[in-house]
Amino acid sequence: MASSLFIRYGQWIVRFRWLVMLLVALTTVFLAGYLGKLKLDMDPDLWAPQAHPYVKTTKQLEHLFGGTNFTVIGVIPRQGDIYQPEVLAKVRRIQQGIEEIQGAIKSNTISLAAPKIKAIEGGPDGMLVRPIMETIPTTPAQLAQLKAAVLANPLYVNTLVSPKGDAAAILTDFKMDKLKPSYQAIYQQIQAVIDKERDARTEIVAGGLLVNLAATERHVMELPMFLGAAFLVIMLVQYLSFRSFQGMLLPLVTGLLSVIWALGFMGLVGVHMDVMNTNTPILIMAVATGHAIQILKRYYEQYAELCGRGRDPALAPDLALVGKTVENYTHKDLNRAAVIKSLAWIAPIMITAGLIASVTFFSLTLAEVSVVRHFGVFAGSGIIAVLVLEMTLIPAMRAAFAPPKAAAGKRAGPSLLDRALARLADRLLDGNAWRILVGGLVLVALALAGVSRLYVDNSLNHDHLAGSAVRINDAALNRHFGGTNSMFFLVQGKNDDAIKDPQVLRGMAELQDFLNRQPGVGKTTSLADMLKKMNQAMHADDPAFYQIPETRDLVAQYLLLFSMSGQPQDLDNVVDTDYRHAVIQVLLKEDSTQKAEQLYLMAQPIVARHFPRDVVVSIGGSLPETIAINESLTRDKVQNMIQRSVIVFILASIALRSVVGGLFVAIPLVLIILANLGLMGWFGIPLDMGTSTTASMAIGVGADYEIYLLFRFREEFRRDGDLARATRTSLMTSGKAIVLVALAIAGGYSVLLGTGFAFYIRFALMVIVTMTVSSVCALVFLRSMMMVFKPRFIFGARPQLTKEQLA
Repeated sequence: MASSLFIRYGQWIVRFRWLVMLLVALTTVFLAGYLGKLKLDMDPDLWAPQAHPYVKTTKQLEHLFGGTNFTVIGVIPRQGDIYQPEVLAKVRRIQQGIEEIQGAIKSNTISLAAPKIKAIEGGPDGMLVRPIMETIPTTPAQLAQLKAAVLANPLYVNTLVSPKGDAAAILTDFKMDKLKPSYQAIYQQIQAVIDKERDARTEIVAGGLLVNLAATERHVMELPMFLGAAFLVIMLVQYLSFRSFQGMLLPLVTGLLSVIWALGFMGLVGVHMDVMNTNTPILIMAVATGHAIQILKRYYEQYAELCGRGRDPALAPDLALVGKTVENYTHKDLNRAAVIKSLAWIAPIMITAGLIASVTFFSLTLAEVSVVRHFGVFAGSGIIAVLVLEMTLIPAMRAAFAPPKAAAGKRAGPSLLDRALARLADRLLDGNAWRILVGGLVLVALALAGVSRLYVDNSLNHDHLAGSAVRINDAALNRHFGGTNSMFFLVQGKNDDAIKDPQVLRGMAELQDFLNRQPGVGKTTSLADMLKKMNQAMHADDPAFYQIPETRDLVAQYLLLFSMSGQPQDLDNVVDTDYRHAVIQVLLKEDSTQKAEQLYLMAQPIVARHFPRDVVVSIGGSLPETIAINESLTRDKVQNMIQRSVIVFILASIALRSVVGGLFVAIPLVLIILANLGLMGWFGIPLDMGTSTTASMAIGVGADYEIYLLFRFREEFRRDGDLARATRTSLMTSGKAIVLVALAIAGGYSVLLGTGFAFYIRFALMVIVTMTVSSVCALVFLRSMMMVFKPRFIFGARPQLTKEQLA
């Protein structure tokens, strides 16, 4: 029954329709003024949970040793090895070019041409330290000498030179501008340096974290083109829904304005955009379409009913809503009366569904990971904007427009969807509800079995397709060198000179030996490697002395001799000036956070066994930061599932005035989420920053589906107690709208399948699966539950049903 409150509200909207549209326009202008304040966060440092120990260590590493945007540039001659003057000259010029890029950390930019890369060897006076390549060697003897020096210093093999000598590397690092971080801008400068050196005889490729993020940033910047395609798909769904220009236009206007309002609100409150938020406009536009379809379909029903009455005196109460009588009304009056009646019927349901969806999304703002929080703000504020606009602009514009033509919203005969929904209604009424329910539970159970196979992993490299330039170049660099991915073990003593303790240095060496034996680890480097080489040099290069010096005094002496032969900053990428902190860099062949975390856990017994008790060893860097994101995602996932399910249960119970009604909404949503997680497990799709948010979409949008269906079925059944008519009518109205909404969302996101960006493709696939499962669950599973359990909040305390209806 339509509420008198919403009747009066609808009359106010119709009466002041031009004022309503003006206020909406002014609000849009106000919020659009804040679009320029939006910022795009591409820095993973900002995404990570800042209180996590790995993130804190990463901040400390950046403070002590520079950035963590590890980048590898490989110079690969097509013929011969690197010990050719022209190849070595390229390495030097690239080294110099990289150092000139703003943000490059010179102390962390190393190659054979870097002055700080020293040859450590025995000499007449003990240890001789010199730059490994002061000038470009030109003669065969000089080239042979360089090759011998490289091979004699294991620290440089598999880092700066490939084991076969067929590739040379320039390793570099960058500090990002925290106010305007742009990986693409830096990468373009790197490419400009590289392009000058490319020729037919030399292949030059770049890889590493910065290259991955630059490619990600490029895909994000290309997204508006795909958003336009999504817009066209949603337009098509709307046209198929109403077969009218007006029916297509109104949802589009509200969808676009909802996106502008949400983006403006984010700019107003200082919430940034990021890689996960960039495709949220598709969700907002599709949800706006969904609510618009519900209210407009109800409007077309009301308008057709009013037009069908002719001059029937029973029309008088409806015409009184717009101040007209049976004798003096026009179709414009019927149009406005239909707006008021449809709004009065649909508003309570729309408000309930909208609040449940928005609160569900806003609950994500409690997450530790910033990209999840930002998604929650964007989606939640977008849904609120949709709700406000659907309750104001849609009825105001509909009342201001000319009445629809008689054929608007209709077609010559039943569509394929109409026939499918009619068959579904027949199946439910033929006593098959319990079979459908049992079959659905079996399918859910099968899907749930895949949850045990689900794993959490964030790989920036695998965010790109296997055939992309990023993946191809990364594979080439990993074939030649220790790895394009890095993590760091930070060794922290309590006092100055703690790192000079031979026990600490031997602990570092033991940890490196262990790590070097693990699959996926290509190379480890630290101060311990250099001290072992110094000790060997002081013993006439005897390989037996390639070990940590026996005493602290010897360590101090060797370091003093080394510093006298070089520059003070030659060691600043491996140890701080107070010798209180040292770092072990671990090069990895993959950027899998799952494997990196396993590696750290396996290393814990080595750390406990070989380091003094007052020395702390922790990990940091880009991979550990992403591990921190994984841990937060996993923990938040469970908490948010419980939290959102409780929110849905409470709000649905209040809206339906029944605890059982709350369960009827919440239980299917939980099953949908678990089924989605299970399907991810079966298909080997990891739980990452993108796929983790689809559960929120399942709850937010799925709750809409169920609320609309339950309200419409209850309304139709309470008209006359006719179960068959209530089932068919609710399926052919709200049920049909649910299918169209699911098509709009799935179709809108399907355009992301053509982006060539694996992150978006995985996300789009999961959204499509989620919308499919959610709509089928609402149409089939929820309906079967209703037929089997006959809840009182739907059927009343004593449903008067025939034996056939109860079958």
